[in-house]
Amino acid sequence: MCDQIAIDACARLCDAYDSNAAEALHLVARHFEHLADECVDAFYRTLAEGPHTDAILATLSEAALLALKKQQVAHIKLLTSPRTTRDLLIQRATSVGKIHALVGLSSSLLMNSQSLYRNLLSAALQRGEIGGDERYALLRIIDDRLQDDLECQADSRERVIEAYFSTLSRPIAASSVPWPDTCAEELEVLGQLPGIRAALLLRLNQDGDLIAEYAAGPNAPEIAAVMQSSATGVVIDPASPRGQGLVALAWRTRQMQSTPSYSTDPRLQFWAEVAQRLRVQSTLAVPVLTSEGHPIACLYLYGAYPNQFESSWVREFGRGLQRRWEQTWQRSRGISHFATPQAVADAMRERIFGGGLTMFAQPIADLRNGTVHSMEALARLSMPDGTIVGPAQFLPLLGDIELERLFQLGLEQILEWLARHTSAFPQLHVSINIAPSTLLNPNCTRWLHEGITKHGIAPHRVCIEVLEVEDLHSTTQQKHMQELARAGFRIAMDDLGSGYSSLERLSRLPFDVIKIDQALLSTIYANPEGVINLVGSLIQMVHDLERQAVVEGLENEGILEAVTVLGARLGQGFGISKPMPLSEIASWLRGHDEVRRSEEIRTPLGALAYHWRFRRASGSPKLHADLAVCPLTDFFRTVAPHDPDIHRWHAQVHAGEAMDTASHLLNEWIVHKLKHASV
Repeated sequence: MCDQIAIDACARLCDAYDSNAAEALHLVARHFEHLADECVDAFYRTLAEGPHTDAILATLSEAALLALKKQQVAHIKLLTSPRTTRDLLIQRATSVGKIHALVGLSSSLLMNSQSLYRNLLSAALQRGEIGGDERYALLRIIDDRLQDDLECQADSRERVIEAYFSTLSRPIAASSVPWPDTCAEELEVLGQLPGIRAALLLRLNQDGDLIAEYAAGPNAPEIAAVMQSSATGVVIDPASPRGQGLVALAWRTRQMQSTPSYSTDPRLQFWAEVAQRLRVQSTLAVPVLTSEGHPIACLYLYGAYPNQFESSWVREFGRGLQRRWEQTWQRSRGISHFATPQAVADAMRERIFGGGLTMFAQPIADLRNGTVHSMEALARLSMPDGTIVGPAQFLPLLGDIELERLFQLGLEQILEWLARHTSAFPQLHVSINIAPSTLLNPNCTRWLHEGITKHGIAPHRVCIEVLEVEDLHSTTQQKHMQELARAGFRIAMDDLGSGYSSLERLSRLPFDVIKIDQALLSTIYANPEGVINLVGSLIQMVHDLERQAVVEGLENEGILEAVTVLGARLGQGFGISKPMPLSEIASWLRGHDEVRRSEEIRTPLGALAYHWRFRRASGSPKLHADLAVCPLTDFFRTVAPHDPDIHRWHAQVHAGEAMDTASHLLNEWIVHKLKHASV
């Protein structure tokens, strides 16, 4: 009778969690005793029948599947337990919903599972000796709890998906933000996503290994250490066990790669033990490609759950993530070609402004007589162990504010040196690089004026080289350059031919000096005709614009001779002098021999350059039109005294007989000689 009264009271319930509901559930608990196991078995039979859900089950080991079933049995018992509160159910349902979202269970499958549970619970009540009203009241309690469970799981699923996709809608960092800061911020966001053990960005180091440049997430330190080890790091070589993983495969195929089960994937057995220890169950590798489709980095996400990166929404997220990082790469400027681990990058940035900046200088010589009246100041970083780090490694680590501070520190060092040595080298000029972003600072002209005033240096002895890392469209930049030019400073365009230069820019801005990029000469032995043609044309263009040309990258006597023949007056490179610390400059200048260059041609590159100029002079007064005094006559006598063909072709060129054919054959002979000599 008491039982009946309790259940009758339950029919009037509005709250599925109050004391009356708890009492009613307690009275029928024996009917649900084995129901949880039955529900879970029926649920997994349904999963096994679906083509997509069957794939999820296939990723689980027997032990993992058993553990998962036990968790679901406990969750169903929670639904029917008299002791369950609404807060407890919501907490558990939220956790379960997150897991279901990450392993790829759809909303429709969640709804079907709840319907399955209700039907099984209802059948259990029908089997008991419970009246219709009482059964209805109990089903209302179960329905309310199942509905709360479903809504919480669905809401949790949506919040997980929203968390992932919201990372794609964040503003992309401005180009002024250093690459390390951009990477650290982006990865920190990824590392905090639900189910992510670690998020890594891998790039090639100088040894050809893919190392973790930046990492974030709960297990990031341990995983990054594995990826940076020479014994366990990733390589691209498919023949190596370390080249079988998803990162290397994504790099080689240019396509995203994933594994639903790390422990059972034969490609990943090299790292399986580490993954098991860190409870990594799935991974996703996303290649970052240049606009030309070449890989330059790879994102690697480590998942806490099996099948975490296989669902359609995660694949869509992966594609969006790939686009975001490719846009970030394109907007970032001056990124080092090789990876710099985050700890090394942090140490470099700290060292730059902690007394480690050391200015070097490289002489700029007059190619006609060897005199040196100018030198370029070059920033170097002196590490505590004595290692000297070049700008290609540390400049990409700096943002606009840090570049401004670097300019001030470098300017002070070079002006202080020039002031101390003015009496010994009164005509010596110096040039110093400035980033275009620094020209946006309203104080940049003041820094220069205060510097030369402090050290007593005339402005014409200081040349400002504008780095070719971005364009110069701002009126503020142009205004500051005009102000410096009017004050007597010389202005140089650095690295003509590096990609940002234009004729309009050359004519619009007050450049006194135009420096031809050393990269143009780096392929001169592979493509001698093309490089000679390009560099010769650029030198002529600079002269036509009535500017002074300085050719960079003069690494040996052949290149020195060639650019001199092409009309360059000034140049720098290892063929003249390598960059050296300021402390060595004075002694080098005192011991430097000034040698006037003769018109004699000694190298195949010089011969090719002379022949190019000779052909360009067709129709106007020719260079040494007389065969007897042509420098190539003595050159051919020296290098090919017994080759009648080369002497005949040369004579035909000067005589104007079959000139095009003879000139072409002469050119081919020189190129063959050049390539043979460079082997």
